[in-house]
Amino acid sequence: MLILLDIEDMLHEFGCVVVGPAATVAAALAVIRSNELDGALLDMSLRGERVTPAAEELLARGVPFILCTGFGRDPRDEAAIRDAPRLTKPFSKESLLSLMHQTFRAVTKP
Repeated sequence: MLILLDIEDMLHEFGCVVVGPAATVAAALAVIRSNELDGALLDMSLRGERVTPAAEELLARGVPFILCTGFGRDPRDEAAIRDAPRLTKPFSKESLLSLMHQTFRAVTKP
């Protein structure tokens, strides 16, 4: 929970509007379906569920996303997440901002 609050603080500092968090895949899908998004940060696992359905929904809507994970790439990863940009936890504010600039449509500098 503390890590989540730190990430939210970073996002607010970057000028982002945060519409999450979502603790489950079902909650993530609800957030995705009810908001217009410029980008998303997805944890690879939400309460033990793989986040693939949320990634697939984002892809279908043309919304770029970044996976935040403690795991490296795995050739068995589903197609929706296989080539997604990743931040390995723990990550710095600088690495988050840099990857957001590379990945998202609308990111301003703090």
